[in-house]
Order: sequence, then structure tokens, then C-alpha cells
Amino acid sequence: MSNTKVYLAPMEGLTDYMFRNAFDEFFGHGKIDKYFMPFISPNQTEKFLAKEMRDIDRNNNLINSIPQIMTNNSEDFIWTAHMLFDNFGYNEINLNAGCPSGTVVSKSKGSGMLADTDRLERILYEIMSDNYIQDNNIKVSVKTRIGIESPDEWYNILEVYNKFSLEELIIHPRVRTDYYRGDVNKEAFRLAIKESRNPVCYNGDIFTRNDYIAFLKDYAYTDENSKSPLPHCIMLGRGLVADPGLINVLISDNPYEYARNLKEDKDNMRKLHNYVYEERLKIMSGDKHAIHRMKEMWCYMEYAFGDCKKEAKAIKKAQKMSDYKDAVNVFFTNCHLSEPAHILFSKKF
Repeated sequence: MSNTKVYLAPMEGLTDYMFRNAFDEFFGHGKIDKYFMPFISPNQTEKFLAKEMRDIDRNNNLINSIPQIMTNNSEDFIWTAHMLFDNFGYNEINLNAGCPSGTVVSKSKGSGMLADTDRLERILYEIMSDNYIQDNNIKVSVKTRIGIESPDEWYNILEVYNKFSLEELIIHPRVRTDYYRGDVNKEAFRLAIKESRNPVCYNGDIFTRNDYIAFLKDYAYTDENSKSPLPHCIMLGRGLVADPGLINVLISDNPYEYARNLKEDKDNMRKLHNYVYEERLKIMSGDKHAIHRMKEMWCYMEYAFGDCKKEAKAIKKAQKMSDYKDAVNVFFTNCHLSEPAHILFSKKF
């Protein structure tokens, strides 16, 4: 399955250009096909925020980065796509129809768009039929959930997507009220593989080698009319933030037996961490802010190591740069990358 494409998922506050560039330098080396940016939210000023400008700046994106837009307004999407294409050359844009956050859904954005399929269809029609989008061949993909409260909603939602020629449909097979709890809905994704007129991409709960092998057993078969494996791509967020070296398993010809160099992966994780930390210090006001952002990475990275609760606690308690650096140094000195069989992201760092 080495020809399956691998995408990095957008994670607000985590997978900004600093993380994406660090990942590509120390782990990616062209192995990630697309890096999706955390969402841009169009506002009344019709200007990008400073952090959005940094994230979309082409000088910060020499890798294949895809902007994502969070909106329920076709005009806002088209304006943002116009700016992204004209000023930065981005010819592929992703629409967020999957975010389950309460503050997002309450505004009928993200997965909140799925509550009204007529409105969803109208928004997509206005986007896909726009002259500027068509004349410049701007590709539009959608990242979606399978409903608001019930998987039974999925069939009608999928019918809406099937009315349009999307670049791809990235599916997180949970409903909005699931958030990230419970198991993904395998039947809903199988329905998409069978019925979708657009290329489908899988997103959800691939955190370890075992998870990936289980995924292959569930979905990676050959369609009667195609020699390509289905689905054609997978998107990972938390799994690759926690254990970036997992990418080598995902792209290997034999993920069952691929032998990882855990020492090398650990060394590169340290380099990735240091790169991101130094870059964030350059743009953030005060050490505390940068340290807080780095702790968000540790919410996930900690899980890829063995029993290092004491070392992780010291990082969590650090407030000053000197204390943080010392705690990180002790962690990487004492702790070993373990490639866990399973990961349950169940606590805050």
C-alpha cells in the first residue's frame, strides 16, 4: 500500500508553518503529499489576521501546503480563495465541514453546516459555479463528518457531495456529537467508498502501526473496476504529532514488518521540537506564551514514549524558559521512544 497518499491534518495551534516545515525537514522529505493548514476564518474586515498571513506566506510554505477555509458563506469562501490564488498562488482550497467545536457549530460552521443539507448544497453550488473559481481551475476539497447526531444522516449528506466535482472528500467518520469519542463508523466510510463520485480520503484514529494495519484490513481492497487501492489517501493529525516517525511505517511496502530505527526517530523528534520552539520564540511575545504552545505539542508527544510520567510532569510545571529547557533535556535523556501498540489520548498535558 506504499502508493497510498498521506496527508497531515490541520490542527489549530499545532500544525502551523513552523511545525509543518520542521516535520518535512526531519521526517517528511517528500513523504507527506499534502500539508493542510489550520483554518482561515474570513472576517468583516476582509483582511487576513497576522497569524494567518504568516501561515499562508509562500516564503513559509515551500512544501505542498493546502489552505483550509472555515465559513458558511459562499461569498466569503470565494473572496478568500480569490486572495489566496491571486496573492499567493494557492490553486487548491479545502472547505471545513467537520470541526465539532461548540463555538463553531453554534454559528452553523464546520460540522454545523451538515444540519441543513439544502443550505450545504446551495453553498457548494455557488462556490463550484463561480466564474473566478472555474476560470482559474481552483480545486475545492471538503473535510467533513458524517452528520450532526446520527450516522443515518450520512446518506443524504453524501448525496449532496456527489452533485459536485470535488478534488476529494476527506471523511472523518464520526458525527458531530461524538467529538472524538468512541469508535469511528466503519460502515459510513464503506458507504462512501462504494457510493462517492469523488475521490475519498480517510481521516480518524490512526495513531500507531497497529491502527494502520487494522485500517488496511478494514478498507484497503481493490475495487472491481480499478487497480488502485481504496481509499487513495489517509489523513493523520494527532498520530503524526505524537509520533512523527510513524510516517515511515505508513509509506512502507510492508507496514507489518517495517523495522523502525527508534533511536534515530527520537533524535529527530528532539530536533523537530527544538526547531519549532526556536521559531515560536521569534514571533511570540514572552517565553510564557511560547512555552504554553509547546506544551500543546507535548499533549501528544508524551504518548509515544515509555513510562515517563515524572519527566513529563516537570515539563508541565515549567513556567520559565530555563526550567522548560532543563525539563525537556531530562525528558529526552531519560525517556525512550517505544512505538506503543495503541494510544488513547485521554488527558490534557
